Amino acid sequence: MKSRLLTQVIVSGIVLVIISMLAAPVFGAPLTGVQGSRVQVNFMSQDPDPADAGKDLDLRWQVVNTVSGSVDSLSFRLDAGYPFLFEAGDSPYKELGASAGTNEDKTFYILHYKLRAADNAVKGTYNVTLNWNFGSGWIKQEFPVYLDPKRADFVVGSLTTSPEKLIADTDDAKLSVGIDNIGKGNAENVKVKLLMPEGFKATYSYSDEDSLGIIEKGASKQADFYVDIGEDVTEGEYDATLEVSYKDENDDSNKYKTQNIGLKIPVKPAPFLIVDSVKSTPGNIVPGTEAVVLVTVKNTGNEKAESVSLRVFKDAAQPFDFSEKSDFIGKLDSGDSGEAAIKFTVEKNAVPKKYLVDVELRGIDDKQNVVIFRRTITITVNDGSSAFPLKTVGVLGGLAAVVGVAGLTYYRRNGRNKRL
Repeated sequence: MKSRLLTQVIVSGIVLVIISMLAAPVFGAPLTGVQGSRVQVNFMSQDPDPADAGKDLDLRWQVVNTVSGSVDSLSFRLDAGYPFLFEAGDSPYKELGASAGTNEDKTFYILHYKLRAADNAVKGTYNVTLNWNFGSGWIKQEFPVYLDPKRADFVVGSLTTSPEKLIADTDDAKLSVGIDNIGKGNAENVKVKLLMPEGFKATYSYSDEDSLGIIEKGASKQADFYVDIGEDVTEGEYDATLEVSYKDENDDSNKYKTQNIGLKIPVKPAPFLIVDSVKSTPGNIVPGTEAVVLVTVKNTGNEKAESVSLRVFKDAAQPFDFSEKSDFIGKLDSGDSGEAAIKFTVEKNAVPKKYLVDVELRGIDDKQNVVIFRRTITITVNDGSSAFPLKTVGVLGGLAAVVGVAGLTYYRRNGRNKRL
């Protein structure tokens, strides 16, 4: 009797286990449905971790129904904003339908979503929101997704200039900029273009561009540019932009990418010398004469200039023989003016016209740096024949008047004697 009863209990137990196995959900199988009055959702993993820009990633959740029961439908919706996109063939909505639930928290389903990270995504932790509804309204919860692009990323490492101190009215200034790749990928075919603010321009064609080749992750290369700084540029820091174009070794599309990084160009305070006025002695310069030109030099900068001098650059094609090509002016504080005298002789066969003569203004700033400014003055040579005949006409006119008076006097006297 006892043996029969024990046999019945064992058989009943085996049958119950078989029935339970047939009714229970499959552990670890793709999510097809979860029932119950309460649903728990736990984030399991992201693959890859961290996610990479421009790449697909898989997000997986563990879905557990902790209370036995049934529901007509279990729905999920994933809200994923930038930098995540539903471009990997998946949809935000998943309808799982109705099925039997379980009260065993060790039995769960896998909810799977596939997204793509934007090409220009930057490093950071971003939240996605999973919403689910099993008949009693939507429930939502945020989950963090970590993104760290395995691509090149550039910053300015250093800036050195030649001359060391950039000032206004500087030509052919060299800017050497360190381009550091702080990203997680190598960059190939790297090219850098300097986009300059107003008052700056390339010294010559393509001197605002440089090709650097490959910059490996963690490495740096130097880009060199040659620029002219306008004379109206004042003291301060000027915002420029480095436009970096490159190919990312991890990009299967093999397309060029562009990254803009900021660069500040410092312009230091300095003396700034200009030609304020020019006058000559004599005022009317003609061929074959000696003359002195007085050049007024003014310091319009924001620093004093010591040992200011002026020097003339003689052009062999110009009809001037300078007996003194330079003159010392002295110290000019900001806003002060001084004069330089230049003596020369005009050749006799000089063509009357305006001549543009190059001069160099030189001084020393407060840090003992020599500052040089190239300027131009105008010397006007007039037609000597237009001045001399005027004098001749005056003299001849005077002589004619004297002769006329003398002739009239003679005529009157001669006529009087004949009447007598």
